[in-house]
Amino acid sequence: MKVKPAIALTSSRLNRDIELSPAVKAQESAISSRTIAYCHEALDRSRFFCLLKDSAIAPPMIQYAFLQYHFWRDRLHQWFGLCIVKAGSCTDPDQKSAIMSLADHTFTDLQDDHSEMYVEFLHDLGLSDTEIMASQRSAATASYERSFFDEFGYGTDNFYEALAALSGRELCVSIRNARILQSYFDARGMKHPTWLSLHAELEVNHFQDSIRPVLTRYDGDSTKLHSVIKAVERGIDRHVQYFEDLLHEYESQANAV
Repeated sequence: MKVKPAIALTSSRLNRDIELSPAVKAQESAISSRTIAYCHEALDRSRFFCLLKDSAIAPPMIQYAFLQYHFWRDRLHQWFGLCIVKAGSCTDPDQKSAIMSLADHTFTDLQDDHSEMYVEFLHDLGLSDTEIMASQRSAATASYERSFFDEFGYGTDNFYEALAALSGRELCVSIRNARILQSYFDARGMKHPTWLSLHAELEVNHFQDSIRPVLTRYDGDSTKLHSVIKAVERGIDRHVQYFEDLLHEYESQANAV
């Protein structure tokens, strides 16, 4: 029996059956492989994820990190919205495709109650509703929320680079979640939270949805493709840095007690 991909079980309305040209398909395969490798390298360089791999991350630290991530998730739509604002045309085929993918991602997230699913994930981490409600946005979270706006601004001249950076974050989330499932939940014999498992798969689709219009637009332009790859890598680096900053915050607070 063939198992349906996770994206097929969501409210997504995006047509993913559009045939890519052989050149774009080859480029997508190449950049996907390169990005996956870069994600692993970035996570391997991270103190947070090295501690996680060594089972040296205690439950309170994981709770702190994902309580903060809860605040950022609540504003993720702003990053998608910035990309839509930066699109100069809704009739240009590549920009239209990108806008549709951004809107579809936002629609699916809201329609399928992913925020409620995330709260269930926090419960799986041992947090109560009272603890969730009592938490406050930290400086690291506020900085990460601003980072996308700080880097790309509101102009329309770097739309595709912003889209590429967003796609890098999406793929990094997939690989990050897989590591957390293995190194934290499996290591403790805990059940896999639905949100964590679902987004370990969904974000691969979201990466492809975001990067395809970029690759189609810059097909054959090696200079632009190089800038796209660098934007993807910066998106990954900033995401991993967020967890480094959260680790530093947590340790500073613990040492101050």
